[in-house]
Parts: sequence; structure tokens; C-alpha cells
Amino acid sequence: MKNKSQDLGNYNITNRERLFKGFILGFLGILLFGLILYLGLVSIGAVLIVADPITQVDAVVVLSGGDGDRLALAIDMHKRGLAPSLVITDTTRGANRLLKNEAEAGGFPEDEIYVTDMQVGSTVDEARAVRSFAQDQGWDSLMIVTDPFHSFRTRFIFRRELRNSDIDIYIRPVVGHWFRSSTWFFRLEGWRFAFLEIVKFFSYLLFRR
Repeated sequence: MKNKSQDLGNYNITNRERLFKGFILGFLGILLFGLILYLGLVSIGAVLIVADPITQVDAVVVLSGGDGDRLALAIDMHKRGLAPSLVITDTTRGANRLLKNEAEAGGFPEDEIYVTDMQVGSTVDEARAVRSFAQDQGWDSLMIVTDPFHSFRTRFIFRRELRNSDIDIYIRPVVGHWFRSSTWFFRLEGWRFAFLEIVKFFSYLLFRR
């Protein structure tokens, strides 16, 4: 009888140890999965966001739309003597006028603020409009300002569309934007923008539009 009690006690201890080990392994597995998922999402954000060095250019190009202070970098570069001119991609008269007013208030001379000749509806349109305008001006280098999640695709498209123009293209993400590589996935719009950027990138690779 005593041996049976001891065997039963040993069985219960062994069973508890197995449950405890299973719990620990399960917990560690969840942590590992969470870490891998987090690092994967951060990597996606890191790929989508690119930023070239700030350098002397002939003009800063502010792309249409987006959040954050799109002109902040352009105005700062102008004040530092790194960019004498500003180019705005043509969307609507209201948006163009607003950006021109803000640029003038930030220090750009009125005669150094330009709007592209062609109205744009996509990043490809913007790249082609900017190429045509920059070539007419005889410029050799441009700094393109856009949203962080849009920066990788913008650089890819602009450099491809301008690859035979001898114009150097640099990309900088907009100042004060909420889309960051380490936190974008905590917001629903982060998922939407990231998904759209990936789809549009492959659409451009396939259809050039």
C-alpha cells in the first residue's frame, strides 16, 4: 500500500513537472513567434523607408499629398544654402497655391518656386513631369520629399524614369510623420499604406504605371 502511495505521489510530481515544462516551452514559443513577427514587420518598414544624405542640389521637389510638414526640409535646405529652388508637382490650383504661400513664408523667393507643367495623378506622372521640367531648367540634381512609406517606391521610380537624364536623384522622407519602421503596424492606416505600397511597386514593375 505504501509503495502504491509513493508511486502515485511520484506520478503526480512527474505530471506537474511535465505540465510546467510544457507551459514554459509554450510561453517561450509564443515569445519567439512574437519576436520574429515584430522583427519581420520592422524589416518591412525599414525597407519601405529610405533616406538619402542631405546634400547640395539644384532644387527640392515636394510631391503632392501626404501628411506631415512637407516643406520643412525644403525650407531648411534653402536657408542653409543647399537648395535655391523649389518644385511643386501640379495637382490642383488650391493645393499649389497653399504650398507656394507656405514656401514664400518660409523664405523661398517667389521666382524660385515652380509648379510642373504637367498635371500629375501618380508617382510615375510626377517623375515624368519633374524630368521634363528639370531638363528644361538644365538642372543636374534634385532632392525629392515624400511620405516615409512612399520613399522606397519614389526613389525606385524616379531613378528609373530619370536614369538617362544625367540628373542625380536624392530622396528624403517628410518631417514629423507618424509612419515609422518600429511602430507603423500599430495603426490600421499603417497596414493599408504598407500593403498599397507593395502592390503599387510590383504593379510598376509589371506595367510601368
